[in-house]
Amino acid sequence: MNTTITFNRLFVSSESHNSCFSNEFSPGVNLISGRNTSGKSSLIQSLMFAFGVNDVRESLDEILSYQPTFRVDFTKKVGDVEESYTIVRDSKSIYVKEPSGKIVSFRGIDADNSVEHIRLKDYIRDLIGFSLILEQKGELKSAPLESMFLPYYISQSVGWVYLRESFSNLQYYKGFKDDYLDYYLGISNRFDRLEHRRLTKERDRLSAEINNLKRYSKKAEFQFSNLVDEAFGEQAEVYIENYVLKAKSLEEERNKYIKLCNEFSLLQNHHKILKRTKSNIKKQNYNDVDRCPACTQVLSYSLEGLYSHYQKYNDTLELESHITTKLIDKKSKINSSKKKMTTIENEIFNDYGVLLDKNVDGVTFEQWVANKANITLYKQMQADIEHSESELEGVKLSLGSMVTEQETIFSRISKETAFKKIFTAYTSQLKLKPLTDSRYLDLYKIHSFPRQGVELHKTVMAYHFALNAMIAKSKTAHRLPFLLDAILKEDIDETNLETILSFVANNLPSDTQTFVSISEHVKESIPEENEEIKPIEKVRVKDVQSSYFPTNSKLFYVGGGKLERSFFSQSLENYRELHEETIDITVI
Repeated sequence: MNTTITFNRLFVSSESHNSCFSNEFSPGVNLISGRNTSGKSSLIQSLMFAFGVNDVRESLDEILSYQPTFRVDFTKKVGDVEESYTIVRDSKSIYVKEPSGKIVSFRGIDADNSVEHIRLKDYIRDLIGFSLILEQKGELKSAPLESMFLPYYISQSVGWVYLRESFSNLQYYKGFKDDYLDYYLGISNRFDRLEHRRLTKERDRLSAEINNLKRYSKKAEFQFSNLVDEAFGEQAEVYIENYVLKAKSLEEERNKYIKLCNEFSLLQNHHKILKRTKSNIKKQNYNDVDRCPACTQVLSYSLEGLYSHYQKYNDTLELESHITTKLIDKKSKINSSKKKMTTIENEIFNDYGVLLDKNVDGVTFEQWVANKANITLYKQMQADIEHSESELEGVKLSLGSMVTEQETIFSRISKETAFKKIFTAYTSQLKLKPLTDSRYLDLYKIHSFPRQGVELHKTVMAYHFALNAMIAKSKTAHRLPFLLDAILKEDIDETNLETILSFVANNLPSDTQTFVSISEHVKESIPEENEEIKPIEKVRVKDVQSSYFPTNSKLFYVGGGKLERSFFSQSLENYRELHEETIDITVI
């Protein structure tokens, strides 16, 4: 069962300036009037700002300079049960007074990504019954508070020109339009959207990869190489296999040969050192005169030294003999290895040389080898194509098994048909030429309209009213007051003026409250007879109220309809009791 919210009163007070704005609202139609820049848009934006919508902060910059406290009294209705709430926002915090009298506070809510604002968002979502989930950076996240108001708020600045852009921070969510419309139209979207989008992306990637590989493999050089490969036949394959084995043996033998040569060179150096050492030992004298050839130390004579001298000499002779034997053995192995290398090289030359001279159907082995790289690449591409096609089939099966995707598509088509019927009827009431292109009639395809000026204004108006009617019909999403800021443009002529006013009055939602702002400069003096007056300047909102809107509608002027920048035109002294009650809510 969906939730309906009705705003009962807005009270914005500035204690530092001893001024305020205060007004109670009708549960039906509320007409907001006043001069341009008097604060009509600020009034509507204040209602949303009190609920934590920070996107309107910049537009409220002048009002926020008064250091105000915002208070909105509202009624929540679910079925036949109604409950009264009060929400208060000051410079840094938001306080919600529940029907039981309990006050829930959220401190530090200016930044949307702050912990307290996230907590506030979860609280408001639960309070209103708003459960839209959006995708951002590959993750599913709770939709921001702006999207809770989006279908019900048409801003003066861009709302009558661009769709879904009354707030500025929603374009960063992937697939926002589809998820947004699905939610508000009551379309069940139970399938795993992240997985579905991943599979769709993988399907598109594999399809593109297969197409590219197939297109590349059709190049002339690959087709020629394939023909050459087939012409040469199996004989070349056998030769290549033998060649690879012999080439591997040759490589191993070469490594062995290099290793033996290195070892032989090391033994030769060792042998040279031993011969020099033996020569030095023979020349050494132990008469306190001979010196060490290395460190110039005097070698003293002793029996022990003499013994050591001859012992070293004998050891050197023995080691020299051993190294000489190893040199002979190593040289023999080197010669054997070299001989083996020569044998393998001759075998490769003889066998491979024969193959080079062979000619099969005009194709030589040299040509075949030259094209073998292309053949390998071609075969790899064919294998990749086969593998990718197998993966693609798996992805398609997974997508096909997501039955809810098809259910969603059918539901969207059904909703689009219903929307098209309402939208076409509304454009007819606004005396617009019918749109014929599906891009401007199918709800999930519409991004903009090919019109300008008053025609664009009326077309966008028909779109917003039709979407609101669809949401009301679905009875699944929450219902907020319809906030229509500046429904009349400056250059509207008298005929279009009457058309728009009649349309708005006849098609306002019956299940929710509505706020409509219309500019009027209330003047005491009567205009001169020859003075040129624009049609919109002739509008008297009191006459509009009595002529077009129901008897329970309420009209109020910001600044009495005479002053600009007059949002804070009321004295706080006249609302002292209400102000103190508001302050009491913030003192917990």
